[in-house]
Amino acid sequence: MRSKLLFLLSLLIATSMVLAACAPAAAPVAEEPADVVADEAPAAEEPAAEEPAAAEEPAPSGPEMKNPDTYVYVTFGEPETMDPAWTYETSGSAQQNNIYEGMVWFNREDTGSFVPILATDWSVNDAGDVWTFNIREGVTFHEGGTLEPHDVAYSVQRALLQDRIDGPHWMTHEAFFGLYTVEDLAIGDSGKEFADLSDAELVAACEKVQGAVVADDEAGTVTYNLATATPWFLAMLTNNFLAATYDMEWMVEQGAWDGSCDNWVQWHDPQQEDTVLFNVANGTGPYMLDHWTPGEEIALVANENYWRAEGDPIWEGGPSGVARIKNVLWKIVDEWGTRQAMFEAGDADFITVPSQYRPQLEPDYGIVCDQTGACEDNSSGSYIQAWTDLPQLAMTPAQFNQLIDIEGGNPFAGSGALDGNGIPADFFQDVHVRRAFSYCFDYDAMINDALNGEGIQSQGPIIAGMLGYRDGEAPLHSYDPAKCEEEFKLADTDVWETGFYFQMAYNTGNDTRRLSAEILKAGIEAVNPKFNITVVGMPWPVLLNARRAGKIPIYVGGWLEDFHDPHNWAQPFLHSQGTYGRVINMKPELAAEFDGLVEEGAGLTDADERRAVYENIQLRAQEEATSIWLYQPVGRNHFQQWIGDYYYNPAYPNNTYSYIYAWSKGE
Repeated sequence: MRSKLLFLLSLLIATSMVLAACAPAAAPVAEEPADVVADEAPAAEEPAAEEPAAAEEPAPSGPEMKNPDTYVYVTFGEPETMDPAWTYETSGSAQQNNIYEGMVWFNREDTGSFVPILATDWSVNDAGDVWTFNIREGVTFHEGGTLEPHDVAYSVQRALLQDRIDGPHWMTHEAFFGLYTVEDLAIGDSGKEFADLSDAELVAACEKVQGAVVADDEAGTVTYNLATATPWFLAMLTNNFLAATYDMEWMVEQGAWDGSCDNWVQWHDPQQEDTVLFNVANGTGPYMLDHWTPGEEIALVANENYWRAEGDPIWEGGPSGVARIKNVLWKIVDEWGTRQAMFEAGDADFITVPSQYRPQLEPDYGIVCDQTGACEDNSSGSYIQAWTDLPQLAMTPAQFNQLIDIEGGNPFAGSGALDGNGIPADFFQDVHVRRAFSYCFDYDAMINDALNGEGIQSQGPIIAGMLGYRDGEAPLHSYDPAKCEEEFKLADTDVWETGFYFQMAYNTGNDTRRLSAEILKAGIEAVNPKFNITVVGMPWPVLLNARRAGKIPIYVGGWLEDFHDPHNWAQPFLHSQGTYGRVINMKPELAAEFDGLVEEGAGLTDADERRAVYENIQLRAQEEATSIWLYQPVGRNHFQQWIGDYYYNPAYPNNTYSYIYAWSKGE
């Protein structure tokens, strides 16, 4: 999930990669042509022509608007937690972007410029490693507290100290300290294990964190002291794992960390349900959390005391005052047919539509818009407002686990041995097995059938259009059953003769990922009848937990970038401390190679030097088949026509939900 959040480093270096859309129209409403005028009255001396009977206008098709004050969003999946410091998936990030605020936010659809939110303005030193923000006055939290600079500093410090395995704070610690975890910061050069550190060493680590983010309540400022120049820092501040601001006093009353360096370890690396913000929220944003009924729905209500005054828009022509849509309802409906029926009945304002189902809705496209907001009226009387050909800063792989946890039994791995009824823990450590799987996937079927032709085959971890993508080269693997068979026979084991069984996972409700898994299953089983795979759908939070636990042999997931730079693709997928790099469990020598390459690329500033490193990373990831690099999608969004003022920003974790404050609902 989370989603995701973009840092245009390539733009800053080479000024060549502008992904922001042109400014879209404020609302996708068809205008009457300017050259249509009323007929003049006939001259008095001429007999008046008999006026023809007015043609009957076709009755509009589609539902009547329901719930005029509520945005009803129907999808599959839900957050793991409401704690922004813990969240690192898109469902949770989307909720929290409506509830919490930080220093800055994206300037409407522009992924490379930012507007002040809880800050009024900011400055950065010449070295690019010290950022100072002037904190806005007159802002209140949902529960009544007043925003002060120390709340901002506390929120960041809490996030850095809480940290967690496989969480988002590899980015924050990298920016502030040049390390990936607070445990690395505490251990330093001691050579100890984290659990063996002395109280003094733990206090020292906390003091470093507090020195990284410093509040001055009297001056009204917060200063961020970074390890080095970080051109994408403002974009990082749009991500709630770093940006979300809490009321320190309220948090302490709820049992959160109290700001003392003597006891911070008590709140370090918690389970998601063990933080005080697991299912409650107290931000400054335009919406407040009303309730979360797991497995059913999440409800937000407009913050009637929102600090932004009427007439003080967030951007030119943008919203101000209290949110126009008063209620937001996120309905969890896994089954596609039910979502479609709700849309057709007007019970949903938006539904998630997997790619393969898009043709079913096309006859009802009434207004069609592109990423710039340019819209055409189909004049069909149909009811859907469709946004098409939307670039996605995302990619979906099928990820191998090269060292599966089979301790105590693991049904995903069957018997846990290569005996025809399972696979051993190290099954995917064999590069020939990984390559065989990559050759047995029918990429064309995926693009044409599952994606409805709207996507491209991925070349590796780095997406097309980005520094490091190997332009002009086809992906190294294509669907080739003969090569698939050849690679299986080259494996170090007798897998071809013995056969295997295991379970492959995807998140329930995501039928595109389900089809990806089934295409892989079909390709593998067709090449050898002794090969057997079961495709298993799992609720999103359950899948994430099983992945982190190392139980799943292969799962079909996805990645939405946090910031727009190849480092945000190479590090998560391939570094041993990366979000996915941690759970694919590469052999130590291969992990060391990729760690070195990723760190080399991150340490360079020259565009040509960086390009060479990242192109090598892209090639090596394919050669080693570290994942099956499946596809980059092209998106579509489907709204009822009465949703207005929508715009497309590919940087949002969920661009159909992440900032409802800007939208309207009406006839």
